[in-house]
Amino acid sequence: MSGIPGTPASDAVPSTGSEPVEAVAAGPVAAAGDTARPDISAVGADISAVGAHMPAVGADVPPSVSPFGGAGIQGDGIIHEIQWSDALPWWLLFRAAGAAFSPTVILLGALGATALWAGWSLADQLGIPAVGPLGGYASAPVSVVRPLDGAAVLGALTGLLPAPATAAIGQALALFSPATTAGTFWGAVARLAWFLVVWSLFGTAIARVIGLHLAGEERIGLNGAVRFGSRLWTAPASAVLFTLLGMLGLSLPGMLLGFLMRTDWGLAAMGAIWPLFLAGGFVLAILACGLVVGWPLMVAAVGVERGDSFQAISTAFSYLYQRPLHASFYTLVALIVAVPALALAALFADATAGLALWAASFGMGHDRTASLLAGGAGAETLFGGRAIQFWTRGLEAVLGSFGWGYFWAISTAAYMLLRRDVDGTELDEVVVDTTAD
Repeated sequence: MSGIPGTPASDAVPSTGSEPVEAVAAGPVAAAGDTARPDISAVGADISAVGAHMPAVGADVPPSVSPFGGAGIQGDGIIHEIQWSDALPWWLLFRAAGAAFSPTVILLGALGATALWAGWSLADQLGIPAVGPLGGYASAPVSVVRPLDGAAVLGALTGLLPAPATAAIGQALALFSPATTAGTFWGAVARLAWFLVVWSLFGTAIARVIGLHLAGEERIGLNGAVRFGSRLWTAPASAVLFTLLGMLGLSLPGMLLGFLMRTDWGLAAMGAIWPLFLAGGFVLAILACGLVVGWPLMVAAVGVERGDSFQAISTAFSYLYQRPLHASFYTLVALIVAVPALALAALFADATAGLALWAASFGMGHDRTASLLAGGAGAETLFGGRAIQFWTRGLEAVLGSFGWGYFWAISTAAYMLLRRDVDGTELDEVVVDTTAD
């Protein structure tokens, strides 16, 4: 029996599919008594056609789309790569926390904290009233420049905010408190104005550094960041002023009706229509909460988008009130990340100062080292002892300013995440102006 029609049986070789096979059609009618058999040439042709579409051994298999984003699943069905920016976009907060350790961010935070302490100390010297924890705060300059130190990490995190931020919130509460006196009111205005100027400048500078880093763009140094902040600081500051002017305009009806409440009959009449006051207070509360919580987003908007004050206001309010749960989740993640980050910064500052003295102690001897550590009479009167204390406090001030840099870094990352949630903008999009930067 032959394998291929017209070929002797001894020469019949089955096709492997690796070489083309010439298919010869069998006769239309088989001879009587012949057993039906498959057309091997046609089978070989089919195998050859399938083999032509199979990749060669060792060839690259084109990846398929991964459910985690990006080209993650290869032809073998195994996930070889995960695009974390798509799978876990809030991972950007961890990257921002790591970027807060950069020397540029730490120095910008130290400059801002020093400027804030200098302005508020001058206000104390001029006798401008202060409220909240600010009275004791201005008398300790190291705590101003260093929001958190190693011994107070847990205590400060319990309050969620460092002392300078707590003092600023105290001024804001005094500004909107019905029981605030005129002197306290204008004192709070003066201190908040200085706080606004300082962190509009240095906060914008930090936001620019972090935004470029997270987007993978070319980084700018300390001088470039300060120049950027000095040019655009008026945008986030004006955003606050415009919002306050809007709140003041909405408060005018209540102010005018408040004059009637100086009399008993006016108080009774206003008490009857007090729900109208509550409705107005609800609108004011929306603006006030959006201003307090959204101002860091306004600063980040200017640093990332190079926008103006109106763009900063619109984006901050829309992002907060359109995605309140997202904003709350990002805040929770930021607080969780803050625990090890702030502890590491405080530990590094303490270790640097301690190891420097440890190395010198081998030459000083035990008695001299113990006297210097205890702050004895000799250490206080000698110039060397005072110089060591000065440089140690300076180092702690610089490294301790990590708290400020961390706050603005996280605010920038949160802005970029909320922008992605609301507008669908990619996380690596930053407005870049090489001539300005």
